[in-house]
Amino acid sequence: MDLIRHLFDFSRFEGRLLGAVFFTVSLTIIGTTGFALMPEYTLSDAFFMTVITVSAVGYGEIQTLTDGGRVFASLMIAGGIVTLAIWFALITATLVELDLTQTLKRRRMMKRINDVDDHVILCGVGRTGLAAIKRFVARGTPYVAIESDPAHLDDARQLDPDALVIVGDATDDDSLRAAGIDRAQGLIAALSADTDNAFVCLAARELNPDLTIVGRARAEESVSKLRKAGADRVVTPAAAGGIQLASLVLRPDVTLFVDTQAAGDSMGLLLEQASVSESSEVAGLTLAEAKIPARTGLLVVAIQRGESGREGGDGFVYNPAPEERVRPGDLLVVLGPPPKFAEFRRLLS
Repeated sequence: MDLIRHLFDFSRFEGRLLGAVFFTVSLTIIGTTGFALMPEYTLSDAFFMTVITVSAVGYGEIQTLTDGGRVFASLMIAGGIVTLAIWFALITATLVELDLTQTLKRRRMMKRINDVDDHVILCGVGRTGLAAIKRFVARGTPYVAIESDPAHLDDARQLDPDALVIVGDATDDDSLRAAGIDRAQGLIAALSADTDNAFVCLAARELNPDLTIVGRARAEESVSKLRKAGADRVVTPAAAGGIQLASLVLRPDVTLFVDTQAAGDSMGLLLEQASVSESSEVAGLTLAEAKIPARTGLLVVAIQRGESGREGGDGFVYNPAPEERVRPGDLLVVLGPPPKFAEFRRLLS
């Protein structure tokens, strides 16, 4: 029943349904009353005569009718035909409109999905997926969720009313293509079964070799399998939870200061990264000239040089000086509140 309510909204049909019920009940009362006033008709006979007349079943007269009774029965037959026509039209219109409504909803959703790029595909909207959605919403990161259980999609919409969702099987290549895997920057495999996550990683890597894939493994022995299937990184809930617990014990103030969003708490500070494009207005400027902290409210904590700017090592310049020059292809790492990230990405794009 919950699935039916999720797929179909019957609220707009309530008026029509009540009208059809009112007409049918009224005709039944009129018919029963009319037949009951005829000679030798009991209340039970009158009701049964009304039912078989209105429904056009075709049974004969329960008791012999007078000429006036046959005229009344003829009018009841006409009323019954009208009643059947009303119900037939109501059912047909409801089915057609529901199908059309669902089709239009799917088309609108697919149009929005087709307009998004450089997004993250989230496969599975369980507890892990919902935690990821909280982070996406906080950062303003575009994402598309794939989930086969409509109840889980309801939970996602409660977190994000504008969520882009696809009702389907994430292990199906068609669902991944519909989510725009060829335009995506990353994919999270967070299905309930490790085998399904491995299959998703394998299919995603084949469809987009440049995709950053992160998989979730319930069992430690599944980590290597997910990596072989194409996952760049694999997270186990037990290990991730242990690291978070240890961090909160060893450096609680720092952990809460840097990333309170991990637990869904009030807005804290997060680390974000973005690449400097050739057309960026800060490309070629020094950090002092770019004035990123003043324009975005974010603190530049590191710069990873592009391939042309690396001289060995990881290419990172930590705590860069104001005279450090920002070059196209560099990756800037900043610290600050998530609402400022959109302006930061726009500045570098």
